[in-house]
Amino acid sequence: MQTFITLWKFTKEGLIDIRNTPERFKSTCDIIASLGGKLVAAYGLIGEYDVMTIMEMPDEKAATAAIVRICSKGRVLSHTMLALPMDEFLKITREGIANPHFVIDRSCS
Repeated sequence: MQTFITLWKFTKEGLIDIRNTPERFKSTCDIIASLGGKLVAAYGLIGEYDVMTIMEMPDEKAATAAIVRICSKGRVLSHTMLALPMDEFLKITREGIANPHFVIDRSCS
């Protein structure tokens, strides 16, 4: 399972419909579970984003499907990041330094 952290922002429609957030949150949990995932944690936020979730999903395709289904209701926008365990992250960074030909291509072409 891979870990994904998502920052959620209510849309105008989501704010108008704020009282139904508990039902929408239950629907979010159901969508994640239906795709083989698990909601690990969720937090309400004060600041630029309104909610943060941490979910474990089988792969990127399942995570993408969950995010698209949740956002398609028009109540939230999302920003999702893949989270690596620190030992894996450190291994990758160590390999990147040891290999001068290690390049991360961030182009969109």
